[in-house]
Amino acid sequence: MEEKIKKLREVIIKNPTINNSDLFEGANLILTSDKSRKGKTQDIIVFSNDASELSWLVFKLKDLFQDEIDYVNKYSFFTNIGELINEAIKKN
Repeated sequence: MEEKIKKLREVIIKNPTINNSDLFEGANLILTSDKSRKGKTQDIIVFSNDASELSWLVFKLKDLFQDEIDYVNKYSFFTNIGELINEAIKKN
């Protein structure tokens, strides 16, 4: 697992501009650049002009941890990622 994370880190460093047309939406996490986007009360919504790039990262993390994510823990996995992204956005 650690090796996969290192490889993902290298991809990110070597490709600072990553274009992804699919925005992540699922398991109570929504990534969007649309400030008017609404979700359900349990959803974590990440508003960012970089929603495409952040979605790319979330999709990569989903692939990376596919053996550990199941139908129960996916909600905490993805909402924790969303909360971390929102905290990072607030700091910047």
